[in-house]
Amino acid sequence: MRLKSIARRITGNDYVYTIFTKIMAVVIGLIASSYSNRFLGPELKGELGQISSMISIIAVTANFGLYQPYPYYKRQGEPDVLNKFLRIFLLQFIVYTVIGIVAATALQSFALTAVCLIAPIQVLANQLSFMIMVEDVKFKNKIFFTARITNTIITILAFYTMERTILVSLALVVVGDLITVVMALRRMRRMPNPLRADLRFAAKIVPFGIVSMITTLMITLNYRVDTLMMGYMFGVPDAEIGFYTLGVSLSEYGWLIPDAFREVLFSRTAKDDAIEEVTMSMKVNFYLTLVMIAGILLLGKPVIWLLAGAEYLPAYAVTVLLIAGIIPMSYFKIIGTLLLAQGKKYVYLGMLTVSVVVNILVNMVTIPLWGKMGAAAASVASYAVAGGCFLAYYLKTYGIPVRDVFLFKPEEIARLKGMLARVKRKLSKA
Repeated sequence: MRLKSIARRITGNDYVYTIFTKIMAVVIGLIASSYSNRFLGPELKGELGQISSMISIIAVTANFGLYQPYPYYKRQGEPDVLNKFLRIFLLQFIVYTVIGIVAATALQSFALTAVCLIAPIQVLANQLSFMIMVEDVKFKNKIFFTARITNTIITILAFYTMERTILVSLALVVVGDLITVVMALRRMRRMPNPLRADLRFAAKIVPFGIVSMITTLMITLNYRVDTLMMGYMFGVPDAEIGFYTLGVSLSEYGWLIPDAFREVLFSRTAKDDAIEEVTMSMKVNFYLTLVMIAGILLLGKPVIWLLAGAEYLPAYAVTVLLIAGIIPMSYFKIIGTLLLAQGKKYVYLGMLTVSVVVNILVNMVTIPLWGKMGAAAASVASYAVAGGCFLAYYLKTYGIPVRDVFLFKPEEIARLKGMLARVKRKLSKA
């Protein structure tokens, strides 16, 4: 009974539950990473990173960003909004699957064939994941958690029973997307007929969607363009790219906290601006992320040795450098939820595009000079530009002093103490 009561306390708060599931996902992800890294080795991991980057970019482009307007239209009270969006998404999936199969049969490249076959399901998974995050953020975390557990189990089985091949890792991408699609549709309790998609409504959201697609593409490029430039433009060896992708993966654990706040705020800002909650989220996020960064710096090298082996230790330097961009990028993640919910897509896109341009230009200079470390330096520069632009806009627009993003007011400290005391009392009674 005590465990059940504690579980109810954890799941009773969206922020606590989201952070809790993220932490558990990290633990499971580290186990999967241990087997996956050893299974692939640096060279195959580098090849996988390049293919995954292409899949992500193609999936974002093919999506046309049509899921991004969903919070806005939901907030405006659009009739039958959930079914309208679902029909459009399912119709897209059917069309893209047919195109992908035809294209795959005509291509001779393994990488391009993988993109054609995997991208359609990834498009649908991304769309449904976003919708369920707006509708029920707790269930979105259940989906995320389930996919991680399943992928971990399959990875461990592959490690002990299969030969080293990139196909297994690509299959894991498909499995995770399929789990997302099935669980999201079951939670929504509907499977609307895609042939009845409202094409007039689709045409109505296309202008918003195109801008959102470009926006999401900019985000993806900010995270992926360095990998593609290293492999296809400057010929960096696959093993070096493998070290880089592992370093990126470890540094991304620093985004555990801001991602948790981002997901909850998507649901909150779909209803109203929630300025006070956004500001408080940035403040709490700043200090929790500092703790997370300290943990990565302290444990990064032994974690790499434990989870990937001594051959991956060159990834630690990449991790350390990329950590510098975690806090600036957290402002982009948190404030961006508000701008999208308000329909300020051009403001969002403009500031993001500046950071992507910085990323590409700096990569052009630093990759030839320093390889993987140059790519990491370019990423940090772009993250700093993105976070700085979003934070400056937010502070100016809402007249918020800089100190309010970093320093707790006396009444806020009292409120936090009261909340922690209530949680402690409830847990002691559980």
